[in-house]
Amino acid sequence: MRFKKHLLLLLPLVILAAGCLPQPTLRSDLFLDDQSLISGEPCAPPCWNGITPGETSFADAISVLTADDARFTDPEQSTDGGILQAAWQKADSGQYCCRVVAGENDQNSPVSYIFLALSPHIIVDQVIDRYGEPEYVTAFQFTDSEAVIQLVYPDVPMAVTVLVGDPTASLVTNSEVVAVLYMAPQEMELILDTSELQAWNGYQPYAVYAEATPVLTPRVTLTPLPEGQ
Repeated sequence: MRFKKHLLLLLPLVILAAGCLPQPTLRSDLFLDDQSLISGEPCAPPCWNGITPGETSFADAISVLTADDARFTDPEQSTDGGILQAAWQKADSGQYCCRVVAGENDQNSPVSYIFLALSPHIIVDQVIDRYGEPEYVTAFQFTDSEAVIQLVYPDVPMAVTVLVGDPTASLVTNSEVVAVLYMAPQEMELILDTSELQAWNGYQPYAVYAEATPVLTPRVTLTPLPEGQ
């Protein structure tokens, strides 16, 4: 996997791949079957399944997930890196798909992020029909055969990950949505302050976005973690 920029946007994908997948991939029918990104039911993004980043406490989010045992496994909590988080699977899938992250290492703190790896049943054209064109995008190569473009919607706030194909492929209307990251408004502000993002320029080859000059550059430098963390 090749990760050079956009750490805050990539972090959920890195965590999922490192901790859950025997062979990293972004496309799997074992991931979450969920249409709420398009349907807005039972609640519209950034709310998911009654959990709203920046509002719902981590403890309440765990209660919601645990009660929905027909669809999900019980969430497995951890404090990796001092960050309170929980991961879960779609029932009977044997494959982790999802993660919720708290703003602080405190059960009563609000959820900061909800990350969902989705089975490929939504296409990018559906997202743009519902939410309009994204303000920003970022492109990165996940594996040798999987390159993605993330659509960044600051006003929602969310980032939608679209699988293009290999790095020679293009973003097209039926490119598959494979993940979504919902976040609290202050987390989106942090992303906009610390990331390099390109402007949306329509359906283009992956290489066009990967090589495009950023229109947004970091205004704040985060303190790097010590090596090994």
